[in-house]
Amino acid sequence: MRSMQSQSLIKVGAAVVAGLVLCSTAQAQQRNKVYRYQDQGLTTYQDRAPSSAQDNGHAVLSKQGVVVKEILSREERRQKRRDERDKELAKIRDRALLATFTTEEDLTRTRDDRVGMIDGLISRLDDRIRILSERLSVVEKRILQQEKSRGEDNAQESLYAEQHSIQRNIENAWSLIDSKAAERSVVATKFEDDLMRYRELKEDMGRY
Repeated sequence: MRSMQSQSLIKVGAAVVAGLVLCSTAQAQQRNKVYRYQDQGLTTYQDRAPSSAQDNGHAVLSKQGVVVKEILSREERRQKRRDERDKELAKIRDRALLATFTTEEDLTRTRDDRVGMIDGLISRLDDRIRILSERLSVVEKRILQQEKSRGEDNAQESLYAEQHSIQRNIENAWSLIDSKAAERSVVATKFEDDLMRYRELKEDMGRY
């Protein structure tokens, strides 16, 4: 029984000694390090890690002045995460591009279909503006005729209301044309970028 107690005491003592040795080693390693960081535009060196309030990044140097570790700033860590996320999204887009289009002709045909739909809508809007403009010309002539006999701004109220309604519809149509023209440019540019990337991916696949 006494032997077992002695063995237990020996194990506990060994554990304590080991802990002290590790602590001593860690402290020694800590003393052998130099921390360098920027503080209000000045480069600061010290033998302890910067305060947690200082989150602009720092470097860990050996006693010989060799950088052994770089700690990124908060903004640099955020940027690194954003870059990693962008790389992952790029990989997803590449896989989707290859899965969607079997050949380059499939991609260009899809582009032409999308652009053609927008061009068709713009063409119909042009026709609508032409028709509205013709109707506006008729209404304005009637207004002028009535104002000649009744005086300025004394034509039928319904004619003025129709004039304003047609003018609003023409403005809306032009606004929609501008919007669709911008959309067409975005679609064409995107497909052009997709086509270039598709060719790069296919070329890389052909090398392996």
